[in-house]
Amino acid sequence: MFSPTEKVNLRAKMEKYEGKINHMYLDSKGYVTVGVGHLIKDLASAQKLSFKKSNNMPATKDEIKADYEAVKKQPKNRLAFSYKRYVKLKLSDLDINTLTNKHIDSFESELKRIFPDFSTYPSEARLALFDIIFNVGMTDFNSEWPRLKKAVKAKDWSEAAKESNRKPPISAERNKYVRDLFEKAAANVKNPAKP
Repeated sequence: MFSPTEKVNLRAKMEKYEGKINHMYLDSKGYVTVGVGHLIKDLASAQKLSFKKSNNMPATKDEIKADYEAVKKQPKNRLAFSYKRYVKLKLSDLDINTLTNKHIDSFESELKRIFPDFSTYPSEARLALFDIIFNVGMTDFNSEWPRLKKAVKAKDWSEAAKESNRKPPISAERNKYVRDLFEKAAANVKNPAKP
């Protein structure tokens, strides 16, 4: 289980690499998204979220539909904040943090299904794996990362570092962050800290 400190670190890194956007926007694949990379799979899902109007009153389903449809019509591959001019509603920081915490818990459960001994891995390896699964999702992680999964199951963190690179639009900085985490896990295994 992620410790409270790890969760703070996870949220900070997710906000850095995914952004923290309080209105609907399109992600790099063209999916309607909000908050810290929270995919809104359809209109019904959007209408379940606690969007507010500028006066902080709850938005109606019709108002949420208007924002959702306005964003969906826009071209993808824009900066997230540029969609703000097409919408009127927003999510509070509290609601965004709640969604983010649910993502952390959900992806941690998925990682434990893939790697039954996940909770015994070094903190750095767990943080690296979380970043990858948050970005690519469990389905792609399971199907498109066989060499990384093999390295992780063998607890070969040096090999995991080599296999962790993602293609654009993932930034070189984010790939380096994950690679560095695996390499630090490898170094710590070779040279454990003395009590």
